[in-house]
Amino acid sequence: MVRIDAVTEDFLTDKGKGQGGESGNYRQDAGRELDRFVEFLVEHEDSPTTFDELDSGHLREYARHLTRQGWTAGTVRTYYAYISAFCGWAVREGHLAENVAQRRNATEPIPDDGGHKSGDQQAWSAEDRQQLTSFVDEQASAAIDDVGEDREAAIKACRDRALVYILSYSGVRGAEILRDRSDERRQGLRWEDVHLGDRYATVFAKKQRLDDRGLPEPVLHPLQMYQKVLDAPSESWPVFPSFHRPTLSQRVMDTLDRRGYTGMEIEEMRADRSLIEVCVEYDIEPPSITTDAGRHVLKRLCEEAGIELDDGEEYLMPHGARRGAGEVLVRTSGHAAAARALDNSEEVVREHYSHIEAGELADQMTSAFEEADQQTDS
Repeated sequence: MVRIDAVTEDFLTDKGKGQGGESGNYRQDAGRELDRFVEFLVEHEDSPTTFDELDSGHLREYARHLTRQGWTAGTVRTYYAYISAFCGWAVREGHLAENVAQRRNATEPIPDDGGHKSGDQQAWSAEDRQQLTSFVDEQASAAIDDVGEDREAAIKACRDRALVYILSYSGVRGAEILRDRSDERRQGLRWEDVHLGDRYATVFAKKQRLDDRGLPEPVLHPLQMYQKVLDAPSESWPVFPSFHRPTLSQRVMDTLDRRGYTGMEIEEMRADRSLIEVCVEYDIEPPSITTDAGRHVLKRLCEEAGIELDDGEEYLMPHGARRGAGEVLVRTSGHAAAARALDNSEEVVREHYSHIEAGELADQMTSAFEEADQQTDS
């Protein structure tokens, strides 16, 4: 019996020799997704480890797992396609009798595009954006007024506001500014990457390289105020640190222990201070929040702000902010400018936002017919 995790590297090696650019980004992305798949199987109730134990039911549950992560339908389909390709390869190698990932019951949870190429995904509307930014403005303002009484609350409120604003107005991907558990290179945006004077931030882009993203005017003040309230001791600190208490507590204990402090001394340091304040005072760098945690932050803020959506979604998601920014850019500046700002090709932008062009063409056709009818009447 062949273990699933024993041949993933063979699959990646074979794909690396293929055509169509599979030797670069494909191998890297597929490897990351295979690691996630193997980890999922390990944590499964019956923990299938060999191909003989793998069936379409496991793939169906994995498909459900992907759809629950808050990713776009296209991202879910892409990630599942890596696993399907792996299973297809396993069939050719004689490890599997058939590609169980392509069985109908396995693929049923995978979202399709409904036959639509544009306008069918969440995009933050101007009203949604204004309601959410107004709410986080109020929360941050109130917390800053009480910073002397509760600095942790002020830091958290300012962090949340900065996150909402940078997602709302910059068009960045969530994985470009938050930690991605599936990619160790993506550890979250750092203060050394933020250049407020020149209005840009350097991120690790989807193209697997560092790239600069513009920070529009509305983003600057929330970031400036947050930077002042946080007062991070080092430029290497994450812009969006985690407040997860068990994680911070362990980080504080481990770091101070390595520095030679006794348990009693550490307890005294933590007395009358929040964990994030201890981190700031003793320069203990916390981890960045993850992409999953970022979605939870947005969900919490939407619930607190009373935002109700009519698109079938529970809350405003990060990819919806990016699409909302794209909508504004396409309508006001055209496809080429939107493509540059969103780090996409113009062809992709035209495809994703073709509903806007169709609407504009409809307006032009309406005007043309009205003009033609007026000429006929005269």
